[in-house]
Amino acid sequence: MLFKKVKSEGLAHFSYIVGDQTEAAVIDPRRDIDIYLEIAKKEGMKIKYIFETHRNEDYIIGSRALAKRSNAEIFHADGELDYQYGQLVEADKDYQIGRLKIEALHTPGHTKGSHSYLLKDYDQNPWMLFSGDILFAGDVGRIDFYGEDNIPKIAALLYDSLYNKILPLGEEVILCPAHGAGSVCGSQIADRELTTIGIEKRSNPYLQFQSKDDFINEVGKMEAKPKYFETMEAANLNPA
Repeated sequence: MLFKKVKSEGLAHFSYIVGDQTEAAVIDPRRDIDIYLEIAKKEGMKIKYIFETHRNEDYIIGSRALAKRSNAEIFHADGELDYQYGQLVEADKDYQIGRLKIEALHTPGHTKGSHSYLLKDYDQNPWMLFSGDILFAGDVGRIDFYGEDNIPKIAALLYDSLYNKILPLGEEVILCPAHGAGSVCGSQIADRELTTIGIEKRSNPYLQFQSKDDFINEVGKMEAKPKYFETMEAANLNPA
């Protein structure tokens, strides 16, 4: 079994390559794609799938470039956006790599179309969750992409995804977010190399609320997104 986190220094961006037997999948690849190809070659694997958790805002996605080199299928997450490549992922569907399965979970809140990807073990139990920008170590994703008036609505979606979809997966599930400490995609991402749903349940301040309304009020206090995000958003609908 293959699991590798690829760190992009400066952006505090994390992407992942996972695989089993001769097949691999990449989650949220960066534009510099050689590392994924090198890892797959070293392990004797073919990259079968490329999964995007959402349209990324802080860096140029490498999905299209990686697909050209690997012939992998690209699955993006938001059917409301006019992507010029790939296809829409199917929520609740299992995607097979070797003996492992990856289930696509619709977890809106950072964006309306945000998906998390649940890697199941050989007995089909939840093992790792690639959460994108929904849930970080010590933080959650920003919710200001649809204008100030829509913040309460998006915050409510985020609450439902966290409390009703992610937490019930189990405390032992390893959490694999798309960003670490220093990223502008959160307000207080912890400098924690490894984390689990259980660790976040106990220590993440956004997972301590008893009231949905209190959560909505608190998460709406995040600072406004950087202006350059708009450029990245447009570029990632039709990347090179």
